[in-house]
Amino acid sequence: MKISVLTPDLSNNCLGRAYLLARVLQTRYEVEVVGPAFQNKVWDPLAGQDQVKLRIVPGCPLFYKSISQMKAIRKNITGNVIYASKPLLTSYGVGLTEKFFHQKPLVLDIDDWQMGFQKETSKRLSLARKLRRFASSTLYLNSPSSYWNSLIGERLVGLADEITVSNKFLNAKFGGTIVPHGRDADVFNPEGFDKEILRRELRIPRHKKVVSFIGTPRPYKGIEDLVEAIRSLQDPRILLMLAGLSNSSYCSMLREVIARKLTEGQVRLFGLQPFSALPEFLAASDLVVIPQRRNLATVGQVPAKVFDAMAMAKPIIATRVCDLPEILDGCGWIVEPESPASLVQTIKYVFDHPGEAEEMGRKARAKCIQEYSWKAIEKTLLGVFRKYE
Repeated sequence: MKISVLTPDLSNNCLGRAYLLARVLQTRYEVEVVGPAFQNKVWDPLAGQDQVKLRIVPGCPLFYKSISQMKAIRKNITGNVIYASKPLLTSYGVGLTEKFFHQKPLVLDIDDWQMGFQKETSKRLSLARKLRRFASSTLYLNSPSSYWNSLIGERLVGLADEITVSNKFLNAKFGGTIVPHGRDADVFNPEGFDKEILRRELRIPRHKKVVSFIGTPRPYKGIEDLVEAIRSLQDPRILLMLAGLSNSSYCSMLREVIARKLTEGQVRLFGLQPFSALPEFLAASDLVVIPQRRNLATVGQVPAKVFDAMAMAKPIIATRVCDLPEILDGCGWIVEPESPASLVQTIKYVFDHPGEAEEMGRKARAKCIQEYSWKAIEKTLLGVFRKYE
């Protein structure tokens, strides 16, 4: 049996989830990842990977190209079972055509609440801007950010033969089998990295206490709250390390905020990193903070970076959003979202109790291996597809 994992955009971070699913399925099946690349390149963190076969189609978001775009993607599908990542036209829409025209089994994976993102964006706009946005979403229907693309996909969810989801919120909303993001605990293994050597390579002084955020910056991820917390701490030992910054407008704004609030000695910024480098940045860290904000965009999202940090046995502070309190129960610290003061208090506590912090990290890795590693989720995911063999 061969499985074609369809992703809505190979140029975007949504490829991360498709890649994860493909890698786990590869333990039993032949797998490929198929989809358009709207920026005409593979998403930078996975551009150099060679573990999964990527079948790339030039992306075109325009409405009048929708049918030809879907046909182009279909021509590149060689699997006899379809696994569509996200309920969007260039993944799930293509999967539906394969289901109804070629009778191929179709499984849909939902890892975020797409309409939650759309509603969160719309609620801050004036009526005029909303109308312009709806018109633009019609013109660029194929774009993963199109309102109509998200709405159509959500309305058609029930046509899938089976559904997998990444968290409990999505399970309650759409049903299906929960398949957490998970990480390869053999690759993300702290025993394979020398912290002192890595810090020298990153030019981080040995005496610094490194608080890190490693991932794709977005407004809802609360990085500005973390920056404010570091500013408020006024502790010369503490260094904020941000890795994953791109040339997006939000990252440009974020750099300006950081320049106003922090000195050079308080922060180190790094651009987009390949997946293979993530364990190294984590190994160089003393504390990982995931300051997710709570809104319609995040209520159905579990940041995959929490599993990176757990696998690397790092002390973790996260906010009370989605499944994060349950995931870190007994192996991390939970604070209220959008509360820099709570972050300040908890960061101080972690650094004032190094023995407890180290123990929390060990417990986090143990829990990750047991519940969120690739080996842990393999049984669940393979169980979904075994019926199609």
